[in-house]
Amino acid sequence: MYFVNYYKLLDNSSVEKKIIINRYTTLGVLICILLVAGFLHLIKPMLFIKAMPPYIPYHLECIYFTGWLEIAFALGLSRKNLRHVTSKLLVAYFIAILPAHIHVSVNQIEMFGVSSPILLWGRTLFQVVFIYWAYYCGKVDTEA
Repeated sequence: MYFVNYYKLLDNSSVEKKIIINRYTTLGVLICILLVAGFLHLIKPMLFIKAMPPYIPYHLECIYFTGWLEIAFALGLSRKNLRHVTSKLLVAYFIAILPAHIHVSVNQIEMFGVSSPILLWGRTLFQVVFIYWAYYCGKVDTEA
């Protein structure tokens, strides 16, 4: 599993191994973010209702579905044999949820206590980082 591989790498201090450790660290952080976000969608779905654009039907069902997806993505990234395909699906997912982030920014909808237009747009633009991060995590075991 992911954590066993990470700890095996800690005892070797070569530069190449440190790069791999950094890759595993970024992978682990993304997995944690996805798990927290996924469970938050399932436990507190009303936090996300405001973010749903009006042209998308079944708001609550979509929120639950995205919560389960994020948990599934976290589990997929934690498995070496699923990581590459999961990262590609996660890139597509992050692109697919961009309209909700844009909806929040354009309409200045307060999310998680943030109502500043600059911070809302910053949150939306940060999705580019998540897209690249998901892509990068698919390469953790393919490059040194």
